[in-house]
Amino acid sequence: MQHLSRAVALVAGLIATTDLATARDARDARSGARQPDFSTCSSARNACVVGTARRGHRQGGCERAYRTCMASGTWDTYDGMYGRRVSGLARR
Repeated sequence: MQHLSRAVALVAGLIATTDLATARDARDARSGARQPDFSTCSSARNACVVGTARRGHRQGGCERAYRTCMASGTWDTYDGMYGRRVSGLARR
């Protein structure tokens, strides 16, 4: 009887450990999502278009920010909730 309860406890411990590891891997996969590329004005515009389309917003701000970026090297869409300001982008 003692061996049986040890075996049950061991199996229960292995199941609990496996469940925790699986949950941790799922959480890490979500948080490790690829971040958009903001190294050039064009890549910033692409990331902006994808993000606004995903959220169902208009893309006019992406085009304005792209024109400004091509002139100054600074991406600025900081007028809304999802905005950002990035300086030193390559103008291409």
